[in-house]
Amino acid sequence: MVKPILKDVNINIHENWKLGLVGRNGRGKTTFLKLLLNEFEFEGNIHSTLRFKYFPSYPALHEDLTTLEVLQKQNLDVEVWEIEREFNLIGLSPDLLDKRFNLLSGGEQTKVLLVELFLNESAFPLIDEPTNNLDAHGRHVVGQYLNQKKGFIVVSHDEHFLNQFVDHILAINKQSIDVISGNVETWKAEKLNADLLTKKKNEKLQEEIKRLNEVSSQVNNWGNKRENSTKDSSERRLAAKQMKRAKAIKKRTEEMVDEKRSLINNIEEENDLKLKVNHPRKQVLSLRHFSILRDGRPLFEPINVDVEPGERLFIEGENGVGKSTLLNFILGQEKFETIGDYHIRLPDHCSLLFQTNQDILDIASALQEYALKQEREEFLYLLHQLGIKRSRFTESSSKHWSAGEQKKVFLANALLGHNELFIWDEVTNSLDIMVVQQLISALNFYKPTMIGVDHNEFFVDAMATKRIELIPYR
Repeated sequence: MVKPILKDVNINIHENWKLGLVGRNGRGKTTFLKLLLNEFEFEGNIHSTLRFKYFPSYPALHEDLTTLEVLQKQNLDVEVWEIEREFNLIGLSPDLLDKRFNLLSGGEQTKVLLVELFLNESAFPLIDEPTNNLDAHGRHVVGQYLNQKKGFIVVSHDEHFLNQFVDHILAINKQSIDVISGNVETWKAEKLNADLLTKKKNEKLQEEIKRLNEVSSQVNNWGNKRENSTKDSSERRLAAKQMKRAKAIKKRTEEMVDEKRSLINNIEEENDLKLKVNHPRKQVLSLRHFSILRDGRPLFEPINVDVEPGERLFIEGENGVGKSTLLNFILGQEKFETIGDYHIRLPDHCSLLFQTNQDILDIASALQEYALKQEREEFLYLLHQLGIKRSRFTESSSKHWSAGEQKKVFLANALLGHNELFIWDEVTNSLDIMVVQQLISALNFYKPTMIGVDHNEFFVDAMATKRIELIPYR
């Protein structure tokens, strides 16, 4: 039997809403957008006079179009001055119009495709994870751009980003879909109150289930005793009738129990992550008047920074300034020419998480890495703590999982072991809001030594004990 991804959905969405779509990884957010686009089969009815348009929709590489051609391909009547107006609002230079779209940076392509959505005023944009290629400044600019628009749905796990512009939230919960007026903070407050009420209701339901189970057991025992208490044929016929009645009562009671059990468990469980953290004995990093050279020229203005045991350093700066390059240098994964002085003392056990190697690991290959049964059990336990259902552990691969679910496979792998230093590059990309909060709670409790890069301001604000901004060398 095929299990529905979304069930008994009844909602109304206004065409002028700035709607944020939130929910746990794998819960069906992208599926919901695809249903609006009529790309999946469904039961029921979707009534709309709007023409939905999906983001991101990249042009084919073989087309080799200029940025202007990309924009005018879907908007034949648009004037160049209208495009330049939108470029000014979203922080793009008009000079990019003559450049090949495929040669633009990931952040520039994201902004261009967002402009392309809003050039057509008759379309209703469905914007799926727009922040993945944007640095913190880019997220702020795009957030302000969207705040000036109306009538769209955005899927994002970045609370700070969503709170810049959304006026409604659609939340896909475990057993319901809620639409509320307000931003993410409003939704979180309302959900907390709803969860408290649900817990009280669940306690009463559990008591009622216990009582009904006791009634069912008593009725069943009574019927058995009555049937076995006599050898007289007429008495046994009467006892058989009473046993049949007892079984009917038991069946009705069990049906009532199942019905009440189905009302339980709409609460999102946010489990505490259990980590094994050790601290390095000595200073991990010291940089003095330091920069990395590319073609004989510094990537960024020289910096001075230290990382002591227990500190959590976050490296900030615009896309392309060299944040990931600096992490690679610290790890010794690449050789670079440098200026200034540096001392790097990496401990033996490090938790590493990078953007470039996350797609090579799925659940099957991850399990093969653990020779010991205890290690495999710890890995699967962490996955479950991160919100992956146990029923998925038997699947041969996780390549077909959502981006966020696949990220959790990599994250669980990075969390295992007695790590002395965490070096993480964009850990929050694709992770749902609840997992980000789990990480914040766990890392603030265990206080690991950490060097990280992340553009999720909510996460960085909660985690960083020290920051350093890389400024492009002028």
